[in-house]
Amino acid sequence: MRTFIAALLSVAALLPALVHATTTLPDPTNATASVPAVSVPSVFADHQPYRDQKTPTWQELNRAVTTAPGKPGMSHGQMPSGGSGAKNNEHRSHHEVPAK
Repeated sequence: MRTFIAALLSVAALLPALVHATTTLPDPTNATASVPAVSVPSVFADHQPYRDQKTPTWQELNRAVTTAPGKPGMSHGQMPSGGSGAKNNEHRSHHEVPAK
């Protein structure tokens, strides 16, 4: 405990010497005062201008959507209609309510 108090007293004794060690700033009202040079990097140093990318036309987009690259020969015209398929009839039979 005594060493702690001694350390605090020694720091308190050195404090006034540390305060005088700070640099003083020039008087802002003095027009002839020298000012330290400041170097500030430009915020636009790494700027890259925006460039529009080539966008496909609506015809190209439609072609890309209608052709499935993973399944050749399959198109929307070959999809089964929800008509009288056996699986459809089985599915409906479970959900239909009997007529009274």
